[in-house]
This record gives sequence, structure tokens and C-alpha cells, in this order.
Amino acid sequence: MTAYSTLSDHELIALLARDDNNAFKTLYDRHAQALYLAAFKKLPVPHLLEDLLQEIFLTLYRKRSSLGEIINLRAYLHSALRNRILNELRNSLIHEQHHQQLLIPEATESTCNYDLQLLEKRFGEALDRLSSRSREIFLLSRRDELSYKEIAERLGISVKAVEKHMGKALQVMRSEFKDYGVMAVVGLAVVERWV
Repeated sequence: MTAYSTLSDHELIALLARDDNNAFKTLYDRHAQALYLAAFKKLPVPHLLEDLLQEIFLTLYRKRSSLGEIINLRAYLHSALRNRILNELRNSLIHEQHHQQLLIPEATESTCNYDLQLLEKRFGEALDRLSSRSREIFLLSRRDELSYKEIAERLGISVKAVEKHMGKALQVMRSEFKDYGVMAVVGLAVVERWV
């Protein structure tokens, strides 16, 4: 009998493509909790996250015969969850806009006038304004969730240098998104962590 827990993700994906349900269970057990915990930091709504995770793994199972092209399953799953969360936020913003328009028709000018695609685009543009070192440090902090000490060790620089680069990066981000309001900050927090 195969010791599934000792197999790599790539080996488990190959078994899953042959309808091996134990491989699917092992992949779920291996990745679901880490995905949930990472996502909870960005969107602390347990029932919603559970639904989104279920959708992601259901999609993974449905696409099991075409998963061979996935090189890094962890990154694939995190990206899928990020996209689901962004879609959920986008849908919530749209719902809130419609709700506000129904309640107070004259207040339509004060509702959100942006979407998350625009927010993502602006975030990408803000990243492009950073020096390559500041961008690298910012993404290691926000996307990879490394501490300043871990970043300093990885890059062979001091913690003070990391703090300096993060200060510059955050200043650019604050400047870029100062006019966007509270929901943009929520969206940006998600985008920052998942880009």
C-alpha cells in the first residue's frame, strides 16, 4: 500500500488524475488548513472561507485529469483562493452599490466608483514605482509573509535596511490609495497579500 503522506504533491496529482480518492484526501489534508489560516488573515469570515475552500478543492477534483501542468500546487491553490476572495469582494461591492442606490437614489455619487480590477491595476502601477529592492522586500513581507528579520537574512542585509525599504514602499502605497476610502483599504489588504 502506498504511504500517501510521503508522496510529493506532483506524485499525488498524478494519482488523482487516475481517480485515486486517497490522493485527493491527502492533498486536502496537506493544504486546506494552511490555505484557511492564510486567508483568514485577509478575510476573517469563517463560513465564507469554508465555502470558498470547498469550491477550490471541488474545482481541483473536477479538473483532476488536467492538473499535470501544475508545477507548484501550493502556489496554485493560494492563487485560486486569492481570486475567489477578490471575486467575493467585487461582488460585495457591487451588491452594496445597488443596495445604496435602492435606499438613497440621490446618494449614488457617494458610492464606490471603482472596482477591484482597477484597484489591482493601481497596485501594480504602485509596485512599478518602487525600486527593485523595495519591491522585492515589500512582496517578501506582504505576499510571502516573511518577518523583517527573515527578509534581512534571506537578502543578506540588515533589519534596518529592510525597515527603510518597507517605509518607502508603504509611503508609496498610502499615497497611491489615499483617495479610495475604507473598502479600497480592505481590497488593497487582500491584494497586497495575494499578489
